[in-house]
Formats: sequence, C-alpha cells, structure tokens
Amino acid sequence: MLKLVVAIVTLFLSAVSFAQTATNKLQTTAYKFEITPFVGYRTGGRFEEINGDAEFKLTESESLGFLFNVAANANGQYEFLYAQQSTEVDSAGLFVSDPRFGLDVEYYQFGGTYLFDSDVARPFIALTIGMSRFDPQPAEFSAESFFSASFGGGVQLNPEGRFGVRLEGRVYTSLIDDNSRIFCGSDGGVGGCLIELDGTLLTQWEARAGFVFRF
Repeated sequence: MLKLVVAIVTLFLSAVSFAQTATNKLQTTAYKFEITPFVGYRTGGRFEEINGDAEFKLTESESLGFLFNVAANANGQYEFLYAQQSTEVDSAGLFVSDPRFGLDVEYYQFGGTYLFDSDVARPFIALTIGMSRFDPQPAEFSAESFFSASFGGGVQLNPEGRFGVRLEGRVYTSLIDDNSRIFCGSDGGVGGCLIELDGTLLTQWEARAGFVFRF
C-alpha cells in the first residue's frame, strides 16, 4: 500500500512538473513575433547652406510606419523599423516657382530592443541603424540617401497579451555629406541643386503610439 501511495504521489508530482514546464515553454514561445503599426508626430531637421546665408528647415508634421520585432531572449528583441513623413522645406524660391517644396523623409533601419521586467507596463529602450531617404517634390529633382541611426525609449502596455499598446519617443540622426549639393535636377530647362550643404548631421524627434499584434 505504501509503495502504491508513493508511486501515485511521484506520478502526480511528475505530471505537475511536466505541465508547468510545458506551460512555461508555451508562454516563452507563444509570442515570438510582434508587428506594430504606428502614427506619430515628428519635428526638427534642417539643412544649412554652404555659405551660411540660409537654413532650410523641415516643417513639423505627422508621421507613420511600422515595427517588426522578433524575440531573441526573455528581455531582448531584434527590430526592423520603417518610418515615413511627408513634410515641406522652404527653398527660398530656388529653381522652383513655389518657395516651398515637398519632401518625403523615410527611415529603413534594423537593430534591437531591450525590455525591462514588468507585467502590466514594460519599459524599453531601442537602438537601430540603417538608411534615411529624402525624396523632394517636384519629381525632376533627385532623391538622396544617407546613413542614419535612431535611439528611443518608451513603455509597452499589456506586454504579455496577444494585443498591446506601444508608446515611444525616438530621435533620428542622419549623417549628411559635408560641403555637398543635394536634390539636383532641372526645372524649366534650368539645371541646379536645391541646397548646397554646410553641415554633417540632421536630427529629428518623434513621439508616437502603436498597436501591437503578437503571434
């Protein structure tokens, strides 16, 4: 009888241990991927003319994009970022009839996210590097691409559920070629470049909110 009781208890404890291990494994692997579409508001960014006579400032405006994250471990994720902003730049009437020209700013970056331990609201920091692309309008002027990086931080709400919210602030920095000409082309038979640069960095700030889908 004693042997039977011992066997039953041992079997029960083994079943509990196996169930707990399976549950922990399921919780760890259930949500390996995250997709986060977001909307935000971006400010900052300016080009300085080479002779110092003018500054070409980017107008603050709305932004949008998405994040794709893959779990690396309990606190780390790989992250791909795409972010886009449609803005305007004061061109001082150079080569275009309108003194302001449109500019689409895009960031394509890859990096990582570190999440701090928490159950309800989980703070995080993120660092990514990649490429920024500045595409002017009208279309006859050429787009420009530069090396860029970004750093951000924020909080994830409901971090363990299938759906959550990501609130974040992020700063972008693009490495601009010094003493160079950008956005070159022709307008009405007259060729030239919209901006001649004197500076090496363009920095923008963004606040955003996104809805997280986990699977």
